[in-house]
Amino acid sequence: MTLTIGNKYKKADFGIGGIVRQWSEITVGGKLFTFFSKDSKYKNIIEEDGFVYEGRGDYALIPYGVKSDLHRHVFIHDTTNEPYKYLGKGLYEKRYDDKRNKIFFQEEK
Repeated sequence: MTLTIGNKYKKADFGIGGIVRQWSEITVGGKLFTFFSKDSKYKNIIEEDGFVYEGRGDYALIPYGVKSDLHRHVFIHDTTNEPYKYLGKGLYEKRYDDKRNKIFFQEEK
């Protein structure tokens, strides 16, 4: 399946169902798909060159100065039970602030 930036998808489109519905990071065909929600308690924001997300614990934060080799596909929705908008595939990730990382869709300016 070819993913198109800006298109909306349901987890079921990727064969994801059942209890997996609650998980936000899922491997689909060997690729990391991450599903975020705007209406969560976490401080996630969309920026021009990427997506900033709050880690669910210190273990999820990338150390300062490290450029990770993660290439996750990022999906976000406004409210539960609505399709997810595809934002793109990350080139890499870096620490953004004390509680958040940033997924870059293009090289930093």
